[in-house]
Amino acid sequence: MRRYAAAWLLLVLGLLPLPRLARSQGTSPLRKTELVRLLATGALKQRDIAALVRRNCVTFRPSERDRSELRAAGANDEVLAAIDQCLRARLARAAPPPSRPPPPRPAPAPVVVVTHTPTDTAAAVRAEPPPPAPPPRPVISERLTQFTRGTGLHGTVGATLGEPLVLEVRDTAGAPVAGQPVTFAATGEGTVQPGAVETDRWGAAQVHVTLGEHAGRVGISATVGTFTRTATVHADAGPASRLVVERDGAPVGGRVVAVRSRDTLVLRVVARDAYGNEAALGDFTATTSGSAIALRSAAATGSRAAVTLEPQRTGSGELQISASRLQARVALDVMLPAQISGPWAVGARAAWLGVNHPWVSLRKLQGVSGADFTLLGRRTFGGGFSLALATGVGSLSIDTTGGGSVSATLLEASARAELALLPGRTITPVVSLGGGGYRLKSGDNGRAIYHTNLFWVGGAGLDATVSPRVTAELRIERQWMTDSPAGHVGTLWPVAAGLRVAL
Repeated sequence: MRRYAAAWLLLVLGLLPLPRLARSQGTSPLRKTELVRLLATGALKQRDIAALVRRNCVTFRPSERDRSELRAAGANDEVLAAIDQCLRARLARAAPPPSRPPPPRPAPAPVVVVTHTPTDTAAAVRAEPPPPAPPPRPVISERLTQFTRGTGLHGTVGATLGEPLVLEVRDTAGAPVAGQPVTFAATGEGTVQPGAVETDRWGAAQVHVTLGEHAGRVGISATVGTFTRTATVHADAGPASRLVVERDGAPVGGRVVAVRSRDTLVLRVVARDAYGNEAALGDFTATTSGSAIALRSAAATGSRAAVTLEPQRTGSGELQISASRLQARVALDVMLPAQISGPWAVGARAAWLGVNHPWVSLRKLQGVSGADFTLLGRRTFGGGFSLALATGVGSLSIDTTGGGSVSATLLEASARAELALLPGRTITPVVSLGGGGYRLKSGDNGRAIYHTNLFWVGGAGLDATVSPRVTAELRIERQWMTDSPAGHVGTLWPVAAGLRVAL
């Protein structure tokens, strides 16, 4: 009896080998080693292995380490999802139906504890049930886990975005995963709150983003297990808080801008917010005061504007700027270099001139046309006033009433008084008035036409400064030709262009 009791005790303790039950071929649950071998050898495709797992299930509950080893062997999301599916189905079959009271659970394999006393050799046996196994953890899908709200949001620098960013964590079957740890971080400038959180029962994790001081893109990363998801938000510049005036890329500040050249001066205006970011520039205007400087142009685009100034004379002036309800003033000190050239100048003009009926008062003539070349000397006085002496020669073609034409030569000598309306400017309008003597003689020794007497001239034009010593001229004039005793004999309209050089 004592031998049979010892054998029964060893059997209960599991110390004697139990005979294995016969398994039908192809329906037994897969062990981990068998599943790894199928994955590693590639004997079956992934979908076939997943189908085999769903049909037969497995003999083990995979831990995180088991899942990593299965992935290393080649298991994809479908295979891991099949394992979770079969284990959940096994648990569901083992659970009692909800409408009935649960049946008594089968007694677990007893844990046998043997104690001996010095006076009694009989074994006292006590059975303790093992703890229940935890349910398998779902496999998180990297493809289905995404930011679902808040990506692409815009906010003002230094402020917190008006709504949170939301990351939804899902498993390979598309179901939300609750209680999953998620770690958030901001790349570049910006902060997140909280930095770590667990997903709620809908699988969502929320984070609030506070933007940094510099405008631009801010990246937000969310780490779930072994992979990371990213989202981008935008920090926009705040409202303009100051206007910065720059010369050659350097801020002017409160300094006086020195102007020591006759060249135009370009100043840049930039609007910046409280953190120094370029801000929008609205309702931009610019004006000048004082006679030393003149405003040529002012234009704004986006956050920047350009103001072009032209020095007029030695002295002081001020630039006033207004934009985005802000104002800035810039003082200017102008000291122009002395004129290189003197008051005297010489020049030359080439002209086309012509006249037809009714400007020709001579009988037998229908029209006059041709070219003229003039040399001149000029003396400039103050206030834009000048005197010019000129001599010229022209080659003309004269049309007669009989249908023919004869050539003629025109000689002129004249004096003109000219007045520049905007002296000192690069381009200035000019008016002129003068007179002189002329001789108009046809090529047939004067038989067709011959006149010599006085003429009067008046006109207008433009002077354009090419360099400190060179000026381009454009003139349109009207010349009244007279003779005695006939009086007015014709009117010429020369259109001339030329250059003069200061001495």
